[in-house]
Amino acid sequence: MKPSPFLVLLLLMTTGIVYGCQSSGFGHAGSSVELSLESGTISVPTKELPELDDYMASFDSSERQIEWERVNTSAFSSPTGVVYGDIRYSCGTKLCDHLWLQIKEEQHRTLSLPAYDGSIFVSHAFSPNETYLALLMGRNEGAELVRHQLLVLRTDEFSVAAVHGEPATISEQAVSGDFAFPILDLKWKDDQTLEATIPDTADLSYEGLQQWREQGSKTRTLLLQVS
Repeated sequence: MKPSPFLVLLLLMTTGIVYGCQSSGFGHAGSSVELSLESGTISVPTKELPELDDYMASFDSSERQIEWERVNTSAFSSPTGVVYGDIRYSCGTKLCDHLWLQIKEEQHRTLSLPAYDGSIFVSHAFSPNETYLALLMGRNEGAELVRHQLLVLRTDEFSVAAVHGEPATISEQAVSGDFAFPILDLKWKDDQTLEATIPDTADLSYEGLQQWREQGSKTRTLLLQVS
């Protein structure tokens, strides 16, 4: 029996895609955030995370403690040892705001993702030369469907990279923050080209994607250029 692409959505441990270690922890009275890696735990002082610090400052002491208990993190290292962390806060039911952190040569840099609020971090993939970091974000719809959005960062500047491809409309949907369709597989074809596998259907409604699955789950490949 052919595996369902909706199952594949939960098994994106394919070529070039690796999950980070996840944890939920913070230091005494919220003085730091902990990132768990295979090599051990890194404690990041809250003062190095101004966006999170400002958010917590908007609550009184009792509410702030509750918010700190909702903070969760995922972390992973690049092939050259640079640490990246996804710090999730302002969390509802599985939905959080994201603050991304890069720790390189003891320098901390942060990047908020306001366009991706309410999403979940699914997986990541570094380009072969480590110039870019592709992040796959997701949003649940119903019990079986996860729609995805692609975000690519420049690792040197720790900023959002430009992504384009043909057809332009579909390429824009993949990166715009609209969470239009599932991305079933994602891998780097070369240092500046991403290859995304997406459903081959014009009907991206919940019912349309259910029908697509029932009718054989035909896919298409989308080539995306990063700059």
